[in-house]
Amino acid sequence: MGKTLTSAIKVADRAVRGETLRAVDYLRVSTEEQAKGFGIAYSGKKTARYIERKGWEHVGTYVDDGLSGSLEAHERDDLDRLMHDSRKSPRPFDMVVVNEGRVIGRTGRAFWRWVWELEDLGVYVAVVKKDYDNSTPAGRSQMRKDADYAEEERELIRERTQGGIQEAAEDGMYPGGQVPFGWTVKDGRYAVNKKQAATLRRAYELYMAKRSWQAVALTLNSEGKLTARGQRWTRKNLRRVMTGEAAMNNRIIWRGKNAARRADGTLIYGEQVIIDLPKIFKKKETKALRAALEAQPRQAPARGRVYIVSGLLTSPCGSVYRGHNHRAGVYDYQCKGRTEAYAGAGGTCNCPALNADSVEESIWADVVALLGDAERMKAMAKEWIGEIASEHVDHVSRLAQLDQQIAEQSQVIDVTMPVAARQAAKRGLVGAEAEAAVETAIRPLAQDLANLEKMRSEVTAWQREAEEVTRRARDFERLAGIVRDNLTADLTPELKAELLYLLDCQVEVVQCAPKRLGVACALREWFASRKRSVPTLTDEGWERIKHLMGGSRSKMDRRLVVEALLHKARTGARWKDMPAEYGNPRSLQTQTDRWLASGTWEAAMELLKDEPGESVWSPEPTEFKVSLKPLAIESRIGDGTQDGSSTALRRRTPYARRSPAGRRRAELSGRAPRSP
Repeated sequence: MGKTLTSAIKVADRAVRGETLRAVDYLRVSTEEQAKGFGIAYSGKKTARYIERKGWEHVGTYVDDGLSGSLEAHERDDLDRLMHDSRKSPRPFDMVVVNEGRVIGRTGRAFWRWVWELEDLGVYVAVVKKDYDNSTPAGRSQMRKDADYAEEERELIRERTQGGIQEAAEDGMYPGGQVPFGWTVKDGRYAVNKKQAATLRRAYELYMAKRSWQAVALTLNSEGKLTARGQRWTRKNLRRVMTGEAAMNNRIIWRGKNAARRADGTLIYGEQVIIDLPKIFKKKETKALRAALEAQPRQAPARGRVYIVSGLLTSPCGSVYRGHNHRAGVYDYQCKGRTEAYAGAGGTCNCPALNADSVEESIWADVVALLGDAERMKAMAKEWIGEIASEHVDHVSRLAQLDQQIAEQSQVIDVTMPVAARQAAKRGLVGAEAEAAVETAIRPLAQDLANLEKMRSEVTAWQREAEEVTRRARDFERLAGIVRDNLTADLTPELKAELLYLLDCQVEVVQCAPKRLGVACALREWFASRKRSVPTLTDEGWERIKHLMGGSRSKMDRRLVVEALLHKARTGARWKDMPAEYGNPRSLQTQTDRWLASGTWEAAMELLKDEPGESVWSPEPTEFKVSLKPLAIESRIGDGTQDGSSTALRRRTPYARRSPAGRRRAELSGRAPRSP
């Protein structure tokens, strides 16, 4: 006996014994339905009256207002809450009531997956409009018809809409969507926007003279020539506009590379159309621009290192750290937030670069420690699999039921065809007329068979998705086993990155010490290596050392220089961040090198060793709280950046959705993904 039939008998048995069934109503209307007057209040009255008429106990209401029926259960807030409640023990309700079938969903995926899961839990869905529920074969048959109708209605609306757009595009009219910079829409057709066209022509003149998009963007911004949204230009968006299809070829490709396509690559809605635009640039101008672009030397992207946590580190400014290759062979993580928001804006944050080797070594040590604990790994895998699975449908049973229904429907058609043929013969119909009569008789049956076969295809696809979850869990166990068996071995960066991806490792940078790229601070090293405090320079102290500091030919105030160096040793400030009162940072650095090399600094500090002072600047250890779903581990290291500056890291989110595979590959190689 199937699980669905068993659950239905239990519900029916409760009703026979006189136990009142508990019902909740689920109310959903889309924004389009709201505009037509079909609001939540209207639907709620219908479902409440239905529950009362049935004699059920109304125990709750779930509402998703203004949400599309194409969204799945986990994408609708209250429906997702309903599903979580239905899994509780004891079960809190027996029936879910909706006003009409399309409330359940507008696509097969959005419709069936949550209905079937409820069935397997012993909860059934009742539809007010046609007074049925899916606890009986007749009710399930009617529900299939409602599901097919809801999806067909959605497709029909879309086809009509897209058909009108197709006709407009083929006639050279504006079909909707974003209008390229430089053009506008007048009387339903594209026309040149004179103000924006002037900006494009100015950009062309500047680029042909300067051959730098950054320089062109700076000039345009300074002249007040901004983007269509009134934003400042950046190197990237300016280059994208100037080298786009509209500016370079005076045309738009409607339904181009980003249009919705089927699995075989063909377009779903309509055909591709090329719409000619009024010209802004002459043909010889675009030809000259192409030649100038081709003449520009292209810098090949740096390759050769896999950054195992690229994109997993969130910086204090809210951006992410990504791997960055330097030509000098320095590998670090740099915050994306340092990129200019627009030309001339400067970096938007001061997040320091993180030394790749130090960060990765510490994080990987924590991961290895976790993977070495078999019990923690077992618990982790169990919870991970449970949370990844978005639904709990028994696909094998569903496929078996559908196979049986398809076989029965096929048998009905086989029986009906000869009967219909005999009836046509009795009516005196022959040839094409007889064939048409038979086809008319079996058309509804054939349509039901096609719908069943379509549903079976969808369930097969959902089963493959569930198997993919299982495969990922097995991959997780396989990789974890490799690490457990080779705790002391050096795994490849690719293998480490794959495991961190499966573990859903998330790290947040929450505190940054002064950034210190390059060699360590010589002043700090001098005090730290001798375990000396940094003295406070008093008038008496200066009198003792001023004969050593020299500089009769220099215009610099030597006492101010000494105070600047002591300030730097106490605070760890970078040369360029030193207070302006101390003078030119480059001159200060040069004088420091001379005093240290000649022994002057050591002699002066020896005379000041008894003066009261403060501790030399020292970076705090880096703190990691690395989130590995569902456990978290903590550690601390001394060096978070190239010279030991401090970076504290902690868990970012309890569970972050994984990025697409293409983006992840780009992150691993330290290169940003292409824009969609």
